[in-house]
Amino acid sequence: MGSSALLLILLMSLIHFGFNQDAEDLPTSTLTVTPDNPVFTGERVNLKCEINSDHSDWRYEWNKDSSMLQTSERYTVNRDTLSIVGAVISDQDQYWCRGLRDGRPNSSQSSSVSLSVKDLPTSTLTVTPDRSVFTGERVNLKCEIETYRYWIWRNYRINEWRDWTHEWRYEWYKGSRSSVKLQKSERYTVNRDTLSIVGAVTSDQDQYWCRGLRDGRPNSSQSSSVYPDISMLDICLVSVRCQ
Repeated sequence: MGSSALLLILLMSLIHFGFNQDAEDLPTSTLTVTPDNPVFTGERVNLKCEINSDHSDWRYEWNKDSSMLQTSERYTVNRDTLSIVGAVISDQDQYWCRGLRDGRPNSSQSSSVSLSVKDLPTSTLTVTPDRSVFTGERVNLKCEIETYRYWIWRNYRINEWRDWTHEWRYEWYKGSRSSVKLQKSERYTVNRDTLSIVGAVTSDQDQYWCRGLRDGRPNSSQSSSVYPDISMLDICLVSVRCQ
């Protein structure tokens, strides 16, 4: 074999090796989501794009399905992390990322991550008695959080968060615009899911709402408010006949 042929084979080998080396050295991107799926409405979601590279001058491109995401009030970016502020059902989709540099190579496109967004369990607040309450009466407000079975029916899921109904703690609020969190006292007693107002007075007449809390996720959503109607009770003295 002539020297020209040997030179041609060597040149082709070097070109082939160079192409393979470029492909092997293309930095890879990995996208991770916090908290773990499913995410619940109202939660903050962080998507982190980790690039396997020694370079630190990456710019990041974020994509939802086939559309590139732009920063906004709901989509904020801190270098390698995209945050979704207050997740909603429409955020449920496929996401992927990649890194960009002014020089080459860019990072490869990450594998897509499927973000699942579900409704929070709901709270319902009921009041007893359900008629006008008179001063001095005992008023019970009960915070009922929907069962796991009903949540499953609403969200079409079958295998998640089976234990949430056993671990709720309850918060109670009075007022609508500037809500005040109620603390237990001689007049406000709490027995798990029920707040009792002992000896109602006219100043207790206001809007009330509740929510459930857990050490894990998800929390319950805020309940619809109730407004007990507390009226003055006419008191008749024993020595005077009441008309």
